[in-house]
Amino acid sequence: MQFQFPPRSSKGAVLGFAWSQIFLVVAGIIAAVAGLNLLTAGHRGTAATAFTGCGLLIVLGLLRLKGRRITEWLPVVAGALLQNRSGQHQYRGGPYAANPDFMDLPGPAAGYRWLPATAADGTTQIGLLHHRRERTVTAALTCYGANLILADREVQERRLTDWALVLQILGSEYADAGLVRWSLTSRAVPDTGNRAQRYLLNRAVDTSSVAYRSLAELTAAAAPAAQRHETLLTVVFDAAKLSGEITDAGGTDTAIAAVVLDRLTGIEATVAEAGVTTGGWLSPRAYAAALRTQFDPEDQEAVDLRGTARGGGTAPGVEPRLAGPVAAQTVGWNTYQHDSAYSRTLWVAQMPRQAVPGTWLTPLYTRTTCRRTVTLVAQPVSAGLAQLASRRDKVTQAGDALTQRKLRLVRTAREDDEARAVEQIDREQARGHVRYRYALLVTVTAADMKTLDRDMRAVKRLLSRAGCEAVSLAGEQDQAFLAGALPLARGLKPMRGWSA
Repeated sequence: MQFQFPPRSSKGAVLGFAWSQIFLVVAGIIAAVAGLNLLTAGHRGTAATAFTGCGLLIVLGLLRLKGRRITEWLPVVAGALLQNRSGQHQYRGGPYAANPDFMDLPGPAAGYRWLPATAADGTTQIGLLHHRRERTVTAALTCYGANLILADREVQERRLTDWALVLQILGSEYADAGLVRWSLTSRAVPDTGNRAQRYLLNRAVDTSSVAYRSLAELTAAAAPAAQRHETLLTVVFDAAKLSGEITDAGGTDTAIAAVVLDRLTGIEATVAEAGVTTGGWLSPRAYAAALRTQFDPEDQEAVDLRGTARGGGTAPGVEPRLAGPVAAQTVGWNTYQHDSAYSRTLWVAQMPRQAVPGTWLTPLYTRTTCRRTVTLVAQPVSAGLAQLASRRDKVTQAGDALTQRKLRLVRTAREDDEARAVEQIDREQARGHVRYRYALLVTVTAADMKTLDRDMRAVKRLLSRAGCEAVSLAGEQDQAFLAGALPLARGLKPMRGWSA
């Protein structure tokens, strides 16, 4: 089974140009006309200034930097400068937080509060994060995947087909039931307990043999590089869409939890039916541990020991109110410092445009020894809005083609590929497939800047070999960390109008 992603859309208002670009170019032309008039009138100094402004406006309108238009960079740069000017690029939590009795997260995640929730068995606690301002409820499901690479082709295709059915159900049935976003987060963290070594110690019968000594040496040598992979499926529900059921259930926090838990039971069953082994929805302490160890990687070993015989009787996980960082700040334009580590997030701006197998991201998972998190954030688009968006895209493509013919402009192969992608998406929607908005983010974390630079080069190299184009989110690393490193299913711009 092969996959091929369309080129990233370069559509705009006219011939691929956005209204902001057109405005800057028109302003540049007006400045040029004004400069000619001033030059004719003998005001050479003022005319030179007008011509300089003309060149600057046209360059700003047409230039691209790291895959983005300059007009798209302007709000990012302005926001970062304003953030630094106001001191908002630094965060202090823990005992220095505004309210240490509640979990405090930096930036847009500051609105999350824990929502008490108990499963149907009456004892199991489920960790629900309620963002009161955005009116969303978030939960995370632990998943354990089987080895897809070693399976034969028939098994691989069946698993991919089953997972496609899960995406279809999440984007149709559960989207109608209040699901607004979901994310799949896979993180690689150091195996601080060295499971292979523990297994050998617990299961060995003859510890005096040469074979035992040889295995013991191998497992001990592998301890510094040992990693474990954790996968979380995070789902976000819109409390506003569930307001009717919540009101009927009493309108309290308990009612919100009861309505959401009913959906979570169905989602877990759907994932299990696709052949994915699940470990249940994260409890508040387990969810807090997933957040805390991302902010403070040095705390990973202590958190892993809790709940074990060597943990001193401490309950597993982390106290929910301590999930956030003690300190965090943006360093420069492309690095985020948090507690004991530095992080940098890459946005995969372009997926592979050539046909690739279903395991095309395998090198990123198997050939990296750094601490990294790969997050796919997806938002299902309603059928009505998806149809309007497809119609708009087709009208835009037809209008651009007509304009190019009238102006006798050359049509490029990329524009042909974009037109074919629009037609393909329209046909898939007509067959009942769900349309998604999505973003793929890769966050790399290291203890120091030198190690972070080295690991970033390795990850970029692997993504490039996989056919991806990745860019560092300069000026947005604090928000990118929340989206790419934490299982919160954030990172997509709100939909406006028909922009699906």
